[in-house]
Amino acid sequence: MIPRGRAIARRRAPTYARHAMTARRRHKPRCAGCGLKPDGCACALLPRIELGTKLTVVQHVREIHKPTNTVRLLAQMLPDLPVLPFGMRAPAFDPTPLADDVQWHLLFPREDAPVLDEAAIVRARAGKLGFVLLDGTWHQCTRMSRRVPRICDLPCVALPAGPASIWTVRTQHEAHGMSTFEAALRVLELVEGRERTAPMRDAFAVVTARMLFLKGRLPSPDVPAAWNT
Repeated sequence: MIPRGRAIARRRAPTYARHAMTARRRHKPRCAGCGLKPDGCACALLPRIELGTKLTVVQHVREIHKPTNTVRLLAQMLPDLPVLPFGMRAPAFDPTPLADDVQWHLLFPREDAPVLDEAAIVRARAGKLGFVLLDGTWHQCTRMSRRVPRICDLPCVALPAGPASIWTVRTQHEAHGMSTFEAALRVLELVEGRERTAPMRDAFAVVTARMLFLKGRLPSPDVPAAWNT
């Protein structure tokens, strides 16, 4: 007869083993640039583009090291992009990069946010209007939109309706949800034009396909033809 304590230990062993396997999976090396495994790294394919549209990202501190965070891709493609961390105990949030000579708008789909119109797009093309994007989970971004100093006082605008997000690497809790990269790309397409931003769109599709393949959600790492329509 097996002592009761030993029987319990045996029953629990598979659970511990599963936790250990999960921990090992979580610690597999990932590229700091694109978030993919080193043998599938796509950093060499990421373009570096200088655009006139004023963009700034306010990033929740918990997003910084996530391999599925898309701001890392955006920052590599737009080398002058300010990324402002928020949520640390210290130092305090610093809004200094939000220059006073630009009329900043928060790009976030609040219920009362008007859709970005042609007049605002024209002003953005002239460099007089800029966009602040929030990077985090839906809950984090909602809180940041109302609590981050200066950001909470900005006028808010929403993107017009568009195609569904391809970044299904992470669950979208809202029907209109999308990654931070896709939100930035959408506004850049409106201001700069799709031809100008095409290299960004193509590179993002490559990274997304490889990430979904890595997670077993696509049968191959190739970009699906449906994404090119």
